[in-house]
Amino acid sequence: MDNKDRRTPAEVAAEASVEHTGKGVFNQVKGNVRQAWGKLVGNPRHRVGGTIDELKGKAQTGLGKFEAKEAELESRRPKIDEDDTLRD
Repeated sequence: MDNKDRRTPAEVAAEASVEHTGKGVFNQVKGNVRQAWGKLVGNPRHRVGGTIDELKGKAQTGLGKFEAKEAELESRRPKIDEDDTLRD
């Protein structure tokens, strides 16, 4: 693999952060809509499913924030070449 094509751990974590945060927001919205639908039609199954979706979304959003912090810290770390010498 060429070094130009290799992604750094910070880039990988940042990409995962965006993905998890986006999915988390979507699941929170989906959960809120599902809960509202359940209340409207009087179906407790939809309300419970909506609550589960909302909690799943909150967990994914939290994971995304954690990965964003990891990417930030990883990008500050000094880089080491393959021959174990520091480079800027």
